[in-house]
Amino acid sequence: MINLLWFASLSFLAAISGAITPGPVFTLVVSESLKHGKIAGPLIVLGHFIIEWIIIFMIFLGLGSILESEHAMIFVGFVGGVILMLMGLKLLRDAIRLKTNDVFTINIGFDSVRRPLYVLIALGFLSSCSNPYVFIWWLTIGFPIITSSVSIAGLPGFLSFLVGHAAADLSWFSFVSYSIYKGKRVMNRIVIQAILFASAFFLIAFAAFSIILTCLRML
Repeated sequence: MINLLWFASLSFLAAISGAITPGPVFTLVVSESLKHGKIAGPLIVLGHFIIEWIIIFMIFLGLGSILESEHAMIFVGFVGGVILMLMGLKLLRDAIRLKTNDVFTINIGFDSVRRPLYVLIALGFLSSCSNPYVFIWWLTIGFPIITSSVSIAGLPGFLSFLVGHAAADLSWFSFVSYSIYKGKRVMNRIVIQAILFASAFFLIAFAAFSIILTCLRML
C-alpha cells in the first residue's frame, strides 16, 4: 500500500512539474477558457490524455525506439510546428476581430454556445502530439517511472502511476480553466484581447522555434 501511494505521489509530482510549465496545452486552456468557460480545461486535458495513452501503448509494445528516432523527431518537430503555427494564427485572428459586443457575450453566457465538445478534445490532442517535448518527457521521465512501478508493484503500481499522473494534469488545468472563467467576468475588452494576443504569440513563437530547430537537425 505504501509503495502504491509512493508511486502515485511520485507520478503526481513528475506530471505537475511538466504541467505548470507554460506550453501549447496551457496556452490553449487559457484562450479557450476565455471563450468557452470552465469546461474547456478538462476537455483539452482529455485530448492530451489520448496522445499519452498512445505513447504508453507504443512504448509497452517496444516501439519506443521509433518515437525517439531522428526521423520521428523531425516529423513531429516540423509537422507539429506547422499545426501549432496555424493554431496561433487563428487565435491571433480571433484576437484582432474581438469586439466589445463579443466580450459582452463572453461575460454573460457564451458557455451556452460553446464549440462542440469534440472540438476542444481535438485541440488538446493536436496541441499535445504537435509538441516534441511531450514525447521527450515520456521517454526520459514518464516511462522510467512506469517501469519502476511495474517492476515493484505490478499492475497496481502501473495503475497508481496513471492515477497520480491524471490527477496532476486534470487538477492543474481545471484550476487554470476555472480561474480564467471566474476572472473573465471582470475583464474588459482590452484585457481579454491582450491575453488572446499573448497566447497567440506564444503559440506562434513556440511553433517557429520547433520548426527552426527541426530544420537545423536536418542539416
